[in-house]
Amino acid sequence: MKPCYHCLRVEAKNYIWLLQDKALEITGEAIEEIEKGFLIRTEESEEYIESLKAQLKSYAKEVETIFGEEVRLELSVSVCANEDWIAKYRSSIAPIECGKYYIHPSWHVEKADKIDIVIDPALAFGSGHHESTFGCLKTLNTLELKDKKVLDVGCGSGILSICAKKSGAVVWACDTDEVAVNSTKENMQKNNVILDKIFLGSLNTIPQEKESFDIVIANLLADIILALPLQDFVKVSGYLILSGILEKYLSKVLAKFKNFKVISQETNTEWVTLALQK
Repeated sequence: MKPCYHCLRVEAKNYIWLLQDKALEITGEAIEEIEKGFLIRTEESEEYIESLKAQLKSYAKEVETIFGEEVRLELSVSVCANEDWIAKYRSSIAPIECGKYYIHPSWHVEKADKIDIVIDPALAFGSGHHESTFGCLKTLNTLELKDKKVLDVGCGSGILSICAKKSGAVVWACDTDEVAVNSTKENMQKNNVILDKIFLGSLNTIPQEKESFDIVIANLLADIILALPLQDFVKVSGYLILSGILEKYLSKVLAKFKNFKVISQETNTEWVTLALQK
């Protein structure tokens, strides 16, 4: 351990979760969440820190171009005396309790009266802390999952797939990101479950499965939800759980699925979760 390390403080007005995801992808370093941002601690050189700052600034501009909204990124660097900041980071990750589900990193103990889900923070998005993931978890609590055929589109860490599987569902999961697929497989092992099918790709990979799922989950950005033919894969009377939708895009999403009945609509900060029935 070196006597000192660099601490990069990253704050933003908007889309901080995307910046955090990008930082994890770039660095693989432990990241500590703070109000309106996160900290990256590293023993790498000043040149590394400057490169990291440049990459985050560039990514913020890309996000602004895509969403047409200012990110308002703020970066600051300090040099700190070294300590066991991995332990400190671990202590900052709180477990999540959502209805019957208890989601926690592996260094926390399980709760005997809950469905126990072990998810360690990693490159693939989805530990339950983000509003969109939490919204999906709340919705899963309201549905009968036993023996239902569930498809998790954009499975990320696999958190929603694993929750559904532990609730007795037959679960298929997919993602276009190989890191996410591998993360889901790793989390399957940590949770002692086997998903019924997990594959790299999207809906175009399984055209033969149209109208075969009781529940389709898509915790994705609104523009991806609008682009995918999710409705084609839901059985008649089946459910579609949609999240990752910013309030300003809600009307477009509802217009696309106008032939579905709105079962529930919940907003957490600026993120909307929908439960629709075909």
